[in-house]
Amino acid sequence: MINTIFPHSPILKKYIECFYRLEDENPSNLSYLAFPHYNTGLSFIKGVDILRQGTEVDIIANSTSDVSIELVGKYVYPLRIRYKGSVQEISIIFKPFGINRFLRKDYHSIAPGFSQAFENNAWKNVANNLFNEKDPISKLETFLLSEYKELPELRGIEGSLHLMHNMDENYSITEIASKLGYHLKTFQRHFIKHMGCTPVEYRRIIRFRNSVDSKLNAKVLKTLTDVTFENNYFDQSYFIKEFKKLTNHSPKNFFKAVKQFEGEKIIWEIL
Repeated sequence: MINTIFPHSPILKKYIECFYRLEDENPSNLSYLAFPHYNTGLSFIKGVDILRQGTEVDIIANSTSDVSIELVGKYVYPLRIRYKGSVQEISIIFKPFGINRFLRKDYHSIAPGFSQAFENNAWKNVANNLFNEKDPISKLETFLLSEYKELPELRGIEGSLHLMHNMDENYSITEIASKLGYHLKTFQRHFIKHMGCTPVEYRRIIRFRNSVDSKLNAKVLKTLTDVTFENNYFDQSYFIKEFKKLTNHSPKNFFKAVKQFEGEKIIWEIL
């Protein structure tokens, strides 16, 4: 049902984790919880109505061949996604800051919510014919390369992500701002503008995702105590509290509930 494809272009490999295709020719229902992530998803979905309410998204098949483009914003709570009927979807999973290389506006201005329609004429033109292509991923790669741009003015924000993802050093937000030559409030303002969340929220997402990866993908069995301190949580009580906020589960129940798909790239709780 889900097929993962990795970019061929060396440029795109720097900014895109993968593409994936969801195809279900037989009418069915799929419901799952998605959890906070530092990557950003943008999906082309054929012949559907999309309804958003609270922290839920319903994707309902209709009789048209219209293609919707759905862009995910940053969020710090679980999202319930429901598919109803036969759905075809092609998604781009951008690495942190990756999507910014292909936009003409700052990310927060076009993705202020947890999920929204992406209205852009150039992207719409590609979307309209995407599902008629024999090799839609190649078509997408060609388009993305035409939209790619360098962003020298944003190297500071990009540099801050490298510092935040460095779990060994565990720099504070104030230290990161100082290292990059920003006043703290200026750094926070620019970060929200281009990343769609505060630096503190982003760091919470990093710790959560790293803890999930280190537990699920470890070559040797790790206890929750191991995971707690590997990922710079203050103590196990704080670790549990954070998991409950981000997933509605305790860590123990979360790891029992979720499943991995497509080479461990996708982690959902199927409902």
